[in-house]
Amino acid sequence: MTPIRVLAVAALVFHAIGLFAIPYLGFLFSPDVRELMKYGGHGAAINPTHPIVYAFYLVPYPALVGVFLGLNWGRYLLLGFYVVLALASFYLGASVSGPPESFIAIVASLLDGAILGLAFFGSQAVRAQPSNNLMQPTGRERPAAD
Repeated sequence: MTPIRVLAVAALVFHAIGLFAIPYLGFLFSPDVRELMKYGGHGAAINPTHPIVYAFYLVPYPALVGVFLGLNWGRYLLLGFYVVLALASFYLGASVSGPPESFIAIVASLLDGAILGLAFFGSQAVRAQPSNNLMQPTGRERPAAD
């Protein structure tokens, strides 16, 4: 198991916990934090509760599966997700989260950053391999046509 695959699995787990489990674990948050969390998105220029915004947060899952399988599009999809997320942060308003949610989001982001670092700047052994090995140059020259 390569390091990038271990990171991809760990990132999938943390993204899944943050997106699917934390909203149902309200007992982890104090009443004050729960009240503040109601104001997430305050000052947003676009509706942060729109279904398209929620669907956008599903993008890391196919991206991480692609990275795990060594497919080149996975790393570009994950990079695109973070570029759009960084730009969208100017329009989505203030974000309020409690301690467990903050921890999980930070760990997931750090894992994604490590994956992107390995995928784009790691050794050739870690980088995604082309899906069609037959298209690789063989080093032999073709005979000249007469």
